[in-house]
Amino acid sequence: MTFSGPSQANADAIDLRTRGRLPEAIATLRAGIAQFPSVAALRQNLAQMLYETGEVPGAIAEHRAVLGVEADNVASHFGLYELLQITGERDEALAHQRAALRVRRLYSHIAPHETRSVLCLCTPGDWQANIPVDFLFDRDTTTVHKLYLLDEADVDAPVHVRYDVVWNIIAESPEALRYLALANRFMNAQVKPALNAPARVITTARPLLDATLANTRARVAPVAILDRERLSNAAIPFAFPIIARPVGSHAGLGLERLGDRDACAPYAQRNPVERYFVSPFIDYASADGFFRKYRLVYVDGVPYPVHLAISPNWMIHYYNAPMSEHAWMRSEEAAFLADVRAAFDGEAYQTLLRVGAGVGLEYFGIDCGIDRDGKVLVFEADAAMLVHTSDPIELYPYKHQFVPRIYRAIEAMIDRRKSAL
Repeated sequence: MTFSGPSQANADAIDLRTRGRLPEAIATLRAGIAQFPSVAALRQNLAQMLYETGEVPGAIAEHRAVLGVEADNVASHFGLYELLQITGERDEALAHQRAALRVRRLYSHIAPHETRSVLCLCTPGDWQANIPVDFLFDRDTTTVHKLYLLDEADVDAPVHVRYDVVWNIIAESPEALRYLALANRFMNAQVKPALNAPARVITTARPLLDATLANTRARVAPVAILDRERLSNAAIPFAFPIIARPVGSHAGLGLERLGDRDACAPYAQRNPVERYFVSPFIDYASADGFFRKYRLVYVDGVPYPVHLAISPNWMIHYYNAPMSEHAWMRSEEAAFLADVRAAFDGEAYQTLLRVGAGVGLEYFGIDCGIDRDGKVLVFEADAAMLVHTSDPIELYPYKHQFVPRIYRAIEAMIDRRKSAL
């Protein structure tokens, strides 16, 4: 296979992908790279298509190859920023982000067959700092501009791109407050439809979530913030057992169940930070003794299932749940993804709808369980929960079947805003 130039290889590959022939598109790009090894666009498109098939290591290798030729290639720096977080290499991921932001603050992917365009307002940080929208959009039809708001100059400078909708994709965190203020200022100064108002994002903070969902009939554990001295001295406003985590931590880092007063000081020594979140421990084990944690994403108030993690341990994360080891667990997850009412029926489903209205964001996610009384137990609400289809298709075919419904719902949400102009 030979090409008249790299643009022909790219065009042929994009055409094949558009027609659903992804393996042939990948083969076309590989052939183009063999002929034009230093052309970044070929490797970047290959990286994206490899990611779509779940080949994350291959996608990383292609972006590294681009940087070997073009050290300041911001697209590949950001590609590695996204992908290295999937593989757990956070520090290197943030280094690639810093390298890109030193070059510029506005980044655009122009869809070759554009039907919608979105301006995303961003903050620097790891993948939990912003909604990972690169996993949500069809790059063939959706143009995405990302504007990083580092200071007031980024808000006041004119944005020389056309967009249909502005979307604040900055998630809640103590570090994000100043950036959310910048996003609010930007959104108020423009006239296009806006998604995820910063003031509503702030209400998803752990200490505020109980109040945010007060009228939803969901159960939310109250949260107190303690300094290190109070925690070490077991000055806890709840009965034991409790759960504790460092303020600002994610993915279970530093999260532990403390059974009595004597466990507090050793925990603080193991996790020496200034402040901690503490909550009463709620036993949400199902009748079979397993714990179940459900992730759902809301798009315009509608809850869509993302995954179900089942574990014999109370502290569940999808990466440590034995889902790959047990076919019955995957069958239960598949039923949940096929129809959210397989797990949340009747009043529980109505509670989910009320949660969407209570948070009031156009896009966000929750992690939740079902307590022993059948109530929806919300652990966390966050705009930046990860939604992806990078799990092996041979083991999780249902994810590749059902998760893309979320992508289509997001497109429809934006198209509705666009048509209302």
